[in-house]
Amino acid sequence: MEVGPGEGALTRPLAARAGRVLAIEIDPRRAEALRRDLSSEPAVTLIAGDALEKPFAEWLAAAGWTGPAILVANLPYNVATPIVTRAIEEPRAISRAVVTVQREVARRFAAAPGDEDYGFLSVRAAAFASARILFDLPPGAFRPRPKVHSSVLELIPRDPPLDPATRKRALEIASLGFRSRRKTLGNALASLGPRETWEAALRELGRGAKTRAEELSLGEFMEIARRAPAARSGSGR
Repeated sequence: MEVGPGEGALTRPLAARAGRVLAIEIDPRRAEALRRDLSSEPAVTLIAGDALEKPFAEWLAAAGWTGPAILVANLPYNVATPIVTRAIEEPRAISRAVVTVQREVARRFAAAPGDEDYGFLSVRAAAFASARILFDLPPGAFRPRPKVHSSVLELIPRDPPLDPATRKRALEIASLGFRSRRKTLGNALASLGPRETWEAALRELGRGAKTRAEELSLGEFMEIARRAPAARSGSGR
């Protein structure tokens, strides 16, 4: 599956290597032009539409295919994050994603605790997939030439997936924590439960009361979600 084929610079080599390609293009005029250009490529199915309008599984169904597919795309920078996020959250539809995105975005997806780019997006991505940057691309690799560097990012969904309930709770905790980066985690999570509850959970992980969200890994957020039953019920004060 390719999102945003444009003039087909990536679609053509994909068609030569893959058994079949589903390309989704948001611009109907560009989609029609590309459909004419690729009329001799029976492996390519081109659909005009916004990839974010519906789940990837439904796009596959619209082409008469079942998943999973591999997402390969040079993604538009302004929608790269929601497209990649949705892809890794649909492992039955997308078994792997190899996408070109802005370099800073790729670093946020692949960052680990302690990295400058580590944030909630890093935790959310890790909750659903393993991410790594394959290589960087200079502006001159594209036409028209962008003002920023790009990176090719690979994401592979977790197999088996994490427990959905604990994962959801851990991401809720991480989201609040990163939203208040200057606060300790106990203070940042006050709306979910007493500060003492969170500080006790941190102590059990060997962390101090002054710990902030950017210091914790996904695994630690998952442990906090498991170790704070009083807060999990939503009975915070």
